[in-house]
Amino acid sequence: MEGGGRVNEVKHGIIRASAGSGKTYQLARRFIRLLALKVAPEKIAALTFTRKAAGEFFDRILRRLAELAEHPEGAGEYLDELKGWSAEEITGLLRTVIERMDRLRLGTMDSFFATMVRCLPFDLGLSGVGALLSEEERDEATEETLDT
Repeated sequence: MEGGGRVNEVKHGIIRASAGSGKTYQLARRFIRLLALKVAPEKIAALTFTRKAAGEFFDRILRRLAELAEHPEGAGEYLDELKGWSAEEITGLLRTVIERMDRLRLGTMDSFFATMVRCLPFDLGLSGVGALLSEEERDEATEETLDT
C-alpha cells in the first residue's frame, strides 16, 4: 500500500536517481502497474530528460509486457497486480499500449511542456503565435532573464 491509501491506489510520483541506478526499470514497472490497475495508457504521463531515455523507457515497457505474456507464470513475481493473469490478459495490455501509441505521453519534459504551450497559449497568457529564436535572439533573451 502506498501513502496510506487504498491497496490499489497509486499516487503521483517522481523517480530521482543517478545514471545507471534503475530509473528506467522503475518507470516501466510503475507504468505497467498502472495498466494492470486499468488506467488507460494515454492517461499516464511518464517524462524524462532525454529522448534516448524516453525511447529506452518505451522499449522496456513493450519488451517486459511481451516477456510477461510469453511467461505469465512469472507475472506475479514481477508485479503483485499481475498475479494470476493469463497470457491473453497480458497480451491485451500490450495490444492496448500499441494501439494507443500515438496518444501516449512518454517522452521528454521539454516536449511535454512545448505541447502544453501549443495547446493552451491563451490560458498561459501567451499570444498564441510561436516562433523559433535566432541564436542572437536567444542570447538576448538569456541575458534579459539572468538580469532579472
